[in-house]
Amino acid sequence: MHGIVNQGLQCFIRDIYGAQAWYQVRETVGLTFSNFETMLTYEDVITEQIIASICDTTRRNRHEILEDFGTYLVSEHSPPSVLKLLRLGGENFTDFLYSLEDVNDRVHIAIPQLDLPHFTLFEFDAKRFQLKSEFHHTGYGAIFLGLLCAMADHYQTLVSISRRNEFVAGQTYDLFDIEIHHQKWAANKSARNRTVTYV
Repeated sequence: MHGIVNQGLQCFIRDIYGAQAWYQVRETVGLTFSNFETMLTYEDVITEQIIASICDTTRRNRHEILEDFGTYLVSEHSPPSVLKLLRLGGENFTDFLYSLEDVNDRVHIAIPQLDLPHFTLFEFDAKRFQLKSEFHHTGYGAIFLGLLCAMADHYQTLVSISRRNEFVAGQTYDLFDIEIHHQKWAANKSARNRTVTYV
């Protein structure tokens, strides 16, 4: 896994759960260094061990941790490059959804070695979409669920997003069914984006 992902996990754990939680994760995983380097690549097993460790530490399941991590990635506290790249996606949430089909090209300009999912967007009408995510690292779809909901909040759009898996020809895909209910809902502070997850 690319170092920027592992560094993002490190910052997420430290910022959300505290420096002691990150120290405990390091001890459990057996890391011999304090910080990940953003331009290096690490074995995937290290990333999996970090996720498993923070799940044990917080007594939360993998989906909850990864969805929160996706939300964190586009927050003000995350590494600034992530939100900057994603905010290039247009004037509203619909524009952002369409921009995801080109996100690999945009990100590779800045970070050529960073591996991201390939997104394909299907539009059924002006309010209903399906986003297909193809990623050779399986089990990370909850990150993008959290990210999508956070970006809907950023664009002040009330949406329902559900996630499910599809297995075709030996490949697992994440499918996100998206329904836009209302744009510019910030004045209604009681309204929040709702997510439903199917395994």
